[in-house]
Amino acid sequence: MRLFILTFVSMFLFVACSSEDKKDVKEVVVKEEVVAQEEFVDENIEETISEDVIVVVKDGKTLYKSCSSCHGQKGDAKALGVSKLINDYSKEELLTIFKGYKDGTYGGEFKTIMKAHIDARSEQELELLADYISTIKEVQ
Repeated sequence: MRLFILTFVSMFLFVACSSEDKKDVKEVVVKEEVVAQEEFVDENIEETISEDVIVVVKDGKTLYKSCSSCHGQKGDAKALGVSKLINDYSKEELLTIFKGYKDGTYGGEFKTIMKAHIDARSEQELELLADYISTIKEVQ
């Protein structure tokens, strides 16, 4: 009986000691793989973001959807009940107005609201918006 217990304890210790070494080796390998994957994923995220920005910039009608909630589907609503109708402006007039909102020289008491919207757009997006809004009566 003593021999059996001694053999059992010896085998248990042998197995327990040898399995820790294998765990350490596995953990090191896993940590290295995770680091390599994180670097690869970061590169893909940067590329995807750049591609998304290019797609968004292409369409004035799509950009105008965020404007239509205040200015109407055809630019025929007075935003907050006080603005002028934007569908009567030419592209050049709209670009001048956008520039005025951007530098704070245009607009009434609500100009800070429009300034935030204009500042969020690139020059190319503002150009597309002005082009679309100036032809909105004809398009829809």
